[in-house]
Amino acid sequence: MPAAQQAAAGHEHLAESYTDAPAVTDPAALRDEKFHYGLEVVLDGLALRLPR
Repeated sequence: MPAAQQAAAGHEHLAESYTDAPAVTDPAALRDEKFHYGLEVVLDGLALRLPR
């Protein structure tokens, strides 16, 4: 993240988004959370297409 913040330093709007971003303490947990959310969205969409 520090490298991204340094690269965005010259671009005000982009730099703001990096300073407001939450710090990721466990990338594996974040990846799992996003995967489960995406899976739920897909399954919910498929459930709508099932005949009742």
